[in-house]
Amino acid sequence: LGLTVRYPTEAPVGVRDSVSLWGTTGSGRARLEVNGRRVRVEANGAFADFLPLPEDGVLRLVAVKGADTAHRTIRVTRRTGTPPPIERPRAASGWVRLRRLPDDTLDAATLARPVYGRWTPGGSLAIPVPLGARLPIDRQTDSAVRLRLSRQTAVWVSRIDTEPTRPRAGALPLTNPTVTTSGGQLTIAFRAAEPVAQHVEHDPERHVLRWMLYGVSARGVTMPGTRDRFFREATVRDAGDGRIVVTVTLAEAPLGWRTRWREGRATLEVRPLASDGNLAGRTIALDPGHPPEGSTGPAGLTEDSVNLAVALEVAEQLRALGARPVLTRADERPVSLEERIAIADREDAELFVSLHANAPGDGRPPASVDGTRVYWWHPHSLQLARDLAREIPEATGQGRMGTVQSNLAVLRTTWYPTALVEVTALVLPAREAWLRSPEGIRDYAAGVIAGIRAWQAGRAAPDGSRARP
Repeated sequence: LGLTVRYPTEAPVGVRDSVSLWGTTGSGRARLEVNGRRVRVEANGAFADFLPLPEDGVLRLVAVKGADTAHRTIRVTRRTGTPPPIERPRAASGWVRLRRLPDDTLDAATLARPVYGRWTPGGSLAIPVPLGARLPIDRQTDSAVRLRLSRQTAVWVSRIDTEPTRPRAGALPLTNPTVTTSGGQLTIAFRAAEPVAQHVEHDPERHVLRWMLYGVSARGVTMPGTRDRFFREATVRDAGDGRIVVTVTLAEAPLGWRTRWREGRATLEVRPLASDGNLAGRTIALDPGHPPEGSTGPAGLTEDSVNLAVALEVAEQLRALGARPVLTRADERPVSLEERIAIADREDAELFVSLHANAPGDGRPPASVDGTRVYWWHPHSLQLARDLAREIPEATGQGRMGTVQSNLAVLRTTWYPTALVEVTALVLPAREAWLRSPEGIRDYAAGVIAGIRAWQAGRAAPDGSRARP
């Protein structure tokens, strides 16, 4: 008999009147009460519940087994404090250059990532801006500045990611682009004197990409007439507001695309979607989520160990199908979110699946995450998410919680379809026990394989759903 509480911890938690609680009594024969309320104990001694939080914030646990009694007191500290004052933007002028400060605690991939602008100070993410880009500012707060990308577009970045610089003399002129279609992959590159902000809007219905480049001028620029089976045409239009729009029309849906600043060139690369229905020769990135952090079940099963076990099983099955799996980590050592994407990029992955097991946020009951949910961000990743969200519950017997569009760090890349799977609630005793078993690992892996195969097969039923292979 014993009392181990995995959650809540001593750190302040964001709760008001109720709190999740999970852990183990060390014995399935124990009776457990929390503040006089009976809590169900499973056969392996694990428990999970959602309880009222007393006024004094103290949870008093008493476990009894025969003549033995164990006590535990958990003092829940509500996360309080006055929210920081709203920083009111004020007028500003001048120019800044985007940079990252050296930091010996961060890896190279993190330091080299672009700076993501936000639509409002501290708000939702907008457009990535490459390091070295030089842009004017027109508004500021104590901690952020607003970059004027064009007359129509402005984004906010943290002040710490900028340094003052001299102004540029007008828009950067672009030269006539080079267009290459090597191996079916399309590359369009403009020469420019310095890094420029750029991003792509995707029209999946018409197979069109609209490539925006900011702070530039394309007066007199013409596009070559190159075309092939995948690439139909590209047109360039100077919007007249410090922005040009390159419209790229494709014959079919792309696998993915990316923009880069490389060797004095603003570059758009577009990949064709392999049309055959098998996985042989495909490179697939598997991302065992965490560490750092990650959730822990009532009886001590850690999420990062589950994720790695499933990834290793999926990788073995992919090899048997002729695919080449790439793991973003192969042991318990932490890997940053940026490095996970960098690994997939270096290995030229064509698909990226991040594997997780879920836990509720502060103030939510454990059962709120009981089921399989799959996250995606860009439209070309939606079908992969849908296929995984259908096939994983089919293989595992978990509830279906559908797909959710979410701007998670590992989902922001557009170079390949990406999806993040939360298979079920690790914090529920029965789910934790299942994930600890060989059957749980095998079934989770089988669902991932089935989802990937369904996406690759790509057979559309008349109602628009995907047929299973």
